Amino acid sequence: MDMECLEHGIVKYGTPLYVFNIDEMRKTVSLFRKKLGGKAGLCFAMKANPFLTRQMAAITDRIEVCSMGEFEICRKLKIEPEKILISGVLKEREDIYSILSHYRGACTYTIESLNQFHAMAEWCDANNEVIHVYLRLTSGNQFGMDAETIQNMVFKRNMCPFLKIQGIHYFSGTQKKSMEKVKKEFAYLDNFLKNLEETSEFQIEELEYGPGIPVPYFEGQKDAIEENIQIITDAILSMQWKGSIILEMGRALAARCGYYLTSVKDIKQSDGKNYCIVDGGIHQINYDGQIRGMYLPMFRVSPEHHYGAKRAYTVCGSLCTVNDILMQNAEIINLKIGNVLVFERAGAYAMTEGMALFLSHELPQAAFYSKEMGWKLARKKQGLYKYNMEDEIDDGNIDEYFNGNR
Repeated sequence: MDMECLEHGIVKYGTPLYVFNIDEMRKTVSLFRKKLGGKAGLCFAMKANPFLTRQMAAITDRIEVCSMGEFEICRKLKIEPEKILISGVLKEREDIYSILSHYRGACTYTIESLNQFHAMAEWCDANNEVIHVYLRLTSGNQFGMDAETIQNMVFKRNMCPFLKIQGIHYFSGTQKKSMEKVKKEFAYLDNFLKNLEETSEFQIEELEYGPGIPVPYFEGQKDAIEENIQIITDAILSMQWKGSIILEMGRALAARCGYYLTSVKDIKQSDGKNYCIVDGGIHQINYDGQIRGMYLPMFRVSPEHHYGAKRAYTVCGSLCTVNDILMQNAEIINLKIGNVLVFERAGAYAMTEGMALFLSHELPQAAFYSKEMGWKLARKKQGLYKYNMEDEIDDGNIDEYFNGNR
């Protein structure tokens, strides 16, 4: 996204501001489609950026929903149920029933445990409704079930005729440092699926797999997205199991389309060290792997200066904590109060993983941009202080003590 366009957004909306470039989002998804060559579908994990849910639903095959809040987002956006995968390690029985009552058998569900299996089976039996499910295979953590449990479920599938096993779901983590692990996981899944089919005499139609493709955020990191997609494509082609594959991703599809803009509000020097204070902070932007600004993310400065003194700055946010450091030793030419720092690759998790409620600061505005449609405000500034104080609730209890009157 060119600086002239970003500066238009600064004038229009001010800072702090998130900008999500829909054209760049589409470009990334198109790249995956092209490189995969039809060998796998795409599922967008909406937790990476809930703002992009509607746009991603239009260009990917599926949206992964992992909470009741995400379910409500999809319901309000009227996302087609056929495009929804209900996932998540915790599904309360009442939540399961609420979702099932709304979508019934129109979407797909993951099963993470025996408790979830029984809850879904009971609802289906009571409502005479067939639903399609993925059995989630654990990768050695709290998610999913072990191979033996899944095998037993497949063996006993006829005992629950309303639960149609559609496939296996597998995810082992994000930001993998080596694609060798991805290749090993494909080989493991290939062997698991083949053995499961042979021992159960049941065809597993689909595999939903989260490869955890890394996204480079910092200087010195290689951008190997095309190479990594090719590795995945080759791994799929080498599999003996020949069912359908859907790649579940969030970061890899969304990171590149996002920008976080924050204004320089103060510049000072202490003990020979240059500090730049901005109106944002770590409560509004988070890069995976960043620790107190030790790594230098990709960023630009508006307006851009090509002449003047270049100094190294420690860029700090507006929070009252020494941990609020966005960058250390960021070399910037002729930095002035009023300049805007533009942090790139902030389209996934960057806006949701910060400690938003700390100090009761406002949530920043967020905007969409596309060359064809122009600008659209996606969220106004939201005050958060009310979430850090008691509600005015009359529950009939005596509260003089709690109000400090005793």
